[in-house]
Amino acid sequence: MKQTTYLVLTIITLIFIVVFTLQNTGEVSINLLFWNIKTSMALLIFSLFSFGVIIAIFVLTPIIIALKSTLKKDKKIISELQGTNEVYSEKKVDNE
Repeated sequence: MKQTTYLVLTIITLIFIVVFTLQNTGEVSINLLFWNIKTSMALLIFSLFSFGVIIAIFVLTPIIIALKSTLKKDKKIISELQGTNEVYSEKKVDNE
């Protein structure tokens, strides 16, 4: 259910971006320090959106890897504790 919600929100966002980009095809001038570039607003919007996605991927990838590693360690600890719990439960039953 959660993945479906994310997928729908992603599709809606992409449709919004495409419509916004197609409606803003005028030429813009970009001035950055000594550079002066003229380009279409649609290309600028698409480029900035793509650049933002790439930055997000680079920022989130190490976090995801660290979380997966932590999850793996936690699952190992949980399985060890469950085994210990079973041993103590068996001893308690034997003592009664």
